[in-house]
Order: sequence, then C-alpha cells, then structure tokens
Amino acid sequence: MKRMIKLLVLLGIIFFIYTLFTKEDAKPVFNEKVDSTPTTAPTPEIEQGTITVISKDEATQKPIKDAVFTITAANSGSVIGTMTTDEMGKATSILLDYGTSYKIKQQKVGRPYQLSEEEHQIAVNGPAQELTTTNKTFEYVKDYERAADGSITIKKVYIDVDTIMQKPELPNGCEITSLTAVLNYYGYDVTKTEMSDNYLPKQAFITKNNKLYGPDPYKSYAGEPRSLKGGFFSFAPPIVEAANLYFDVAGRSNSTSDISGSTREEIIEQLNKGIPVVTWITLDLTPPKMNYAWYFSDTGEYYSAPINLHVVVLNGYEDGKVHVMNPLKGQVTYDADTFFNSYDAMGSHAMIVE
Repeated sequence: MKRMIKLLVLLGIIFFIYTLFTKEDAKPVFNEKVDSTPTTAPTPEIEQGTITVISKDEATQKPIKDAVFTITAANSGSVIGTMTTDEMGKATSILLDYGTSYKIKQQKVGRPYQLSEEEHQIAVNGPAQELTTTNKTFEYVKDYERAADGSITIKKVYIDVDTIMQKPELPNGCEITSLTAVLNYYGYDVTKTEMSDNYLPKQAFITKNNKLYGPDPYKSYAGEPRSLKGGFFSFAPPIVEAANLYFDVAGRSNSTSDISGSTREEIIEQLNKGIPVVTWITLDLTPPKMNYAWYFSDTGEYYSAPINLHVVVLNGYEDGKVHVMNPLKGQVTYDADTFFNSYDAMGSHAMIVE
C-alpha cells in the first residue's frame, strides 16, 4: 500500500513537471517591439510668402512689360535678387520668410517711361503680398503704340529746343549756332557769339603763290563765322571740341560724342532717348554742290568743298516727317526720307551732347 502511494506521488510530480514545461513551450511568440520614440524634437515648418510687383503706366494704368526691380533685405541691405515684369506687368519674388522686410526699387524700365526713383518697403506676413508701382512717360514722347505682347513703339517725338537764329551776327555760323541751341536746351546760359568767339577752333584762309590755303574742316572751322565772305564751315570734330572747351571752363561734366556715320535708325534712337542731334545736311536738301576748293595749310592736300552745306538741330519726328531747328529758318518740318538722303549725301556727319 505504501508503495502504491509513493508511486502515485511520483507520477503526480512527473505530470506536474511535464505540464509546466509544456505551457512554457506553448507561449505565443511576439516580435520584438521597436522603440519609435523620437530622440530629437521635430523641426517646425517655416512659413513663407511671395511679393508680386505690378508695374503700370501712370496715365493709362496699362501694364508695363520688362520693368526690372531689385529686391533687397531691409535689415542687412543684401540684394536678394531681381524681378522682371511680364506682359501683364507682373513680377513675383522667390519664397521669403514670414516676418522679414524688403525694399523694392525699380532698376530699369524701357522707353517711353521715366525710371522711378521711389523705394518701397514691404513686410512678408502672408502667402502673397502685392505692390503696385507707376511710371510717367517722358515729356518729349508725344505718342506711342502698345502691341498685344506689351512691347511699345514710339511714334512721335518732339524735343523742345529753343530757336536761335545765326544771323545777323554769324552769317556763316550754322554749326556753332546749332550747338549753342543744344547747350541752351540742357540749361547752359551761353550765347552763340560767346561760343564762336571763345571756344570754336578756327583757322583763317591765306593766299600763297596764287593758291588758297585753309584748314582741314575735320580739325578747325574754315574762316570766321562772323564774316559773310570769309567764313565757310567745319565738320563735327571742331564742334565737339568747342563744347568740351566750354564744359572745361564752366566746370561741368556733360559728355559729347561725334556720332558721324550713324544710320537713320541710330539717329532716331538718339531722339527716342531725348537727345537732340546736330546734323549736317545741305541748305535746300539737294545734292552737295562741290564748287569750291582749297589746299590744306598743314599737308598741302587739295580739298573740294561743298558750297551748300548747312547744319541744323534734329529735334523730333512723326509719321514720315522730321522736326528741325534750322538756324536760318527757325522751327521747320521736312520729309524724313528727303532729310536723311541729304544727311547721307553730305557724308553722314552728326554730333550730340548728353
């Protein structure tokens, strides 16, 4: 009996041990849990917005194409970039951080518009900021045409150059009188006789061995503008020199240019910029009459000279015509083709003051 009891106890222990190990093996298997807790705090998203500039004609409120604006950081003064308007007159910046301020200034605008000197400051505090700017047209541009793509063609220019007549003081001083008219236009208070007497390079004619000697008209005025019979002409270089000599004395820094050889289109472009052009033509716009001659005093070279040369100020154009300040006739208009044919026939001589 005791043996039976011991056997039952032993079997019970064995069953218990067996059951215990069987439960351990039957436990479900789970994947190892990965700790996804971030080790650093997430970077907050920076809010950003843009600035759109809208460029308009002040008078018509039409959009202005190809206006260029500079955008500068208000605090640091560093240039962020430039923006150029499209055919709708709009230009949009890159994305800029909220809370920052910028200065917007026009850097370039096409003719007929005057460049705006106004500087605008604007803060970025939303997704889209807008700034509207306007431009005035130059006073000398009297008419222009806008194409569907926003491009502009100037149709009429008139530069208000005052009339100065060369006579009676300078019967042969059309060149220096025309220059004086241009100087007066730029605000210089000087007379034609002051310019002729004090600044124009001149050389007199002399006769030697029955030959007439005189200057190279590219170097000096031939004769004396005050003289009815003893004055002739010069080309552009002596007139440029006269202007420069005057500027030296006046202490001013305007620039002068001999633009001889310029094409008709290049001359018109000077007018589009508001620059009157001193131009060599003939008195009646007919072909040059080469009925006079002399020998150059310095080289002895024989030179045939036109007797109908004339110099005027070209100060505008419109619809097949040109506007001219003629020091013998005053303000006149000529057929544009006839005028430029005379300019070409005379050798395409011209000069400007800027």
